[in-house]
Amino acid sequence: MKIQSSCVLLILLLGISIQGSAEVYKWVDANGETHYGEKPGDVNATEVQIQGAPQADVDLRKQNEERDKLLKVYEEERNVRNEEKRKAEEEKSKNRGKCLMVENDLKDMRQGGLRYYDLDEKGERKYISDTELEQRIRQMQEYHDQHCQ
Repeated sequence: MKIQSSCVLLILLLGISIQGSAEVYKWVDANGETHYGEKPGDVNATEVQIQGAPQADVDLRKQNEERDKLLKVYEEERNVRNEEKRKAEEEKSKNRGKCLMVENDLKDMRQGGLRYYDLDEKGERKYISDTELEQRIRQMQEYHDQHCQ
């Protein structure tokens, strides 16, 4: 019977914690067994005062709030870094395309045999001299050396 009384007590205490402010009574029957119930089962029953659950430790709550703030800051920083990395990769990809064009143009210009020209304001061809061609090759090589290595 002692096991049943303990089980009943446990069930009652769980029920009380769920229900909130229900009254609990305790009494001892003629056989000496202790009983608990929502209604007094005996004239000698006494109301049992049950303490509520302990409140959360204020320091622990503050620590958790600080931890959550730090985690949010770290997440925001990680998102910023990822965005910067994505933009750098995108820029690198664009730059790589431009570098390929410069490399092809340099190869063509160095091969020789072709005549290069610009269009003037009337839309007519103005052929560039060998000196101008060499100057453009140097400029393109400088660009390539600075941006494409």
